[in-house]
Amino acid sequence: MFFYLLRKFSKSKVLTLDTIGENVKKAEYAVRGDILKKAHEIVESIAKGKKYPFKTLTPCNIGNPQFLGQKPLTWVRQGLSLVVNPRLLDYPELPSYYPPDIIDRSKHLLTRIQGGIGAYSDSQGLLVVRESVAKYIEMRDGIGPSDPADIFTTNGASPSIDIALTVAISSAQDGVMIPIPQYPLYNALITIKKGQAIGYYMDSSDGYWSLNIEEMQRSVDLAKKNHIKPRALVVINPGNPTGQVLSEENMQQIVKFCEINNLVILADEVYQDNVYIPTKKFTSFRKVISQMGTKTELFSFQSLSKGFYGECGIRGGYMEILNIDNQVKDQISKLASIMLCSSTLGQVGIELVLNPPNEQMPSFERYEIEKNEILSALKRKALLMYELLNTMDNITCNYVEGAMYAMPCVSMSKKAIDEARKIGVTADKFYVMKALEETGIILVPGSGFGQKPGTFHFRITVLTPEISFRDLLLSFKKFNDNFHKQYRD
Repeated sequence: MFFYLLRKFSKSKVLTLDTIGENVKKAEYAVRGDILKKAHEIVESIAKGKKYPFKTLTPCNIGNPQFLGQKPLTWVRQGLSLVVNPRLLDYPELPSYYPPDIIDRSKHLLTRIQGGIGAYSDSQGLLVVRESVAKYIEMRDGIGPSDPADIFTTNGASPSIDIALTVAISSAQDGVMIPIPQYPLYNALITIKKGQAIGYYMDSSDGYWSLNIEEMQRSVDLAKKNHIKPRALVVINPGNPTGQVLSEENMQQIVKFCEINNLVILADEVYQDNVYIPTKKFTSFRKVISQMGTKTELFSFQSLSKGFYGECGIRGGYMEILNIDNQVKDQISKLASIMLCSSTLGQVGIELVLNPPNEQMPSFERYEIEKNEILSALKRKALLMYELLNTMDNITCNYVEGAMYAMPCVSMSKKAIDEARKIGVTADKFYVMKALEETGIILVPGSGFGQKPGTFHFRITVLTPEISFRDLLLSFKKFNDNFHKQYRD
């Protein structure tokens, strides 16, 4: 008994910071990092009566549209509500509240969902959903059919990306090329999977972010020199955090580059509906590869969280594969089956978004009004952000062509850099922390995404409601001007 009690009270935890996986500790995700932790502390302080120069915080750190007030699409929510609660379909009063087209769609979906949405679906996703995804892809690209058997539904795009990286990384010497600045999910997942992140710097010299093939080749050659085997290339288009929309010519160059270097493409296309300038349009890598007639292997990703729908919490997304070996496809199917299935609610959400009402349907007019209001507001805010940021001291901002973000560059004085070094942080994190403390605006420092040495950036979203967006930027301008006066050399 004595020895039992001794073990009971003296035994240390099995899982400690020293005993968990080393790669878990190495993985970082700046979008929800130290700055957000500080923001939570400020919220708690305000609740306890502490005074700040602002009343509430303004989260500009993450692409979470509905958290910032964007209204959900009526078509999507009506369809989800009927599929979630089919008993509503039996109410005689239902046609007084819901148009007949969404009632018919919901009935159709329920006839194809065995057991309802409370039952597991096929691990690859509901066939009725994958058929709608394939039809959407075919209409989008206009180059021939997409096969539902090549589509995998997931809880947002992130699990799709996880699967693709799991397949691509087979050893600690395998490398995945990621754009710098990059979305931190990629670096974190590559680290956890014990692969090597091969950064290639995006070009921002002409006022637009773009991919430079010479820089990408330099990155590949350096990796090989360091005994790293490049296996895949990540391209985010439209860009996060950079907001660029790639031209077809640039995409063709990228495909040729991958052919030459024997690389698989991971195309993150979750912002494909977010294009704001008339001289650019979204083109999928699937379309470019098919038109070029190459056999370049492709994983492409789409999500219910972005676009004009912004249903982040519902967790819907999919991955389409192209030119992937059939035996590898079997292994991908196995990985999907290990996780049983993605959220059926998210799957239905994907179907409703990608198969919207057409012109002959009663819901069409309202759907188009809601869609255009959201996209028009995002377009206006993207332009306003670009214009106002470029009027601010020591800030330059490239065109916000698409997605939901700008990635401005901030020139930092030696005094500011030294002050940041004193407290053990980078200059951009110091700047963003000061902005949080003085304005309540939550930003993400550029160091969390990666940036060229000697440069400093921050990411800011265009999701703040339009009614207060200008005031937000003017408040930030006041902070920025004061910051550079205070830390002038």
